[in-house]
Amino acid sequence: MFGRSGSLDTSTVDLSFFKGATLVQICLGSNDLGLNFDIPSIQIMMQSEFGTRVAGEERVFHNLTDGHLLRSFLDREVSEASWGEKGTLILTITGGGQVLIFDDSDQFESYTIRHSGQIIVV
Repeated sequence: MFGRSGSLDTSTVDLSFFKGATLVQICLGSNDLGLNFDIPSIQIMMQSEFGTRVAGEERVFHNLTDGHLLRSFLDREVSEASWGEKGTLILTITGGGQVLIFDDSDQFESYTIRHSGQIIVV
């Protein structure tokens, strides 16, 4: 665990596997939001708030129930993935825009990333 409540250094976690992955599915649940990519081994499951940023706009914060707002990112490729402040995952999308996934809980996991048998819990 890292970010708000953990002790691991995010700089030790390589996110390069996201580069070139295309967001193909958004899964809305009552308490979570899933993002699936065209590379079958990549999945993000969120229990936290997320944000979006498009060219020229400020970052906008959303609740999980606003997952449908990610539709404009469907079928678009990740050009870069990086860590922001306090465990925030930043996915930069080709053609402009970013998806930001926040670590917003001191007591529970905020999101998990699955890739090729690895699980990253934030």
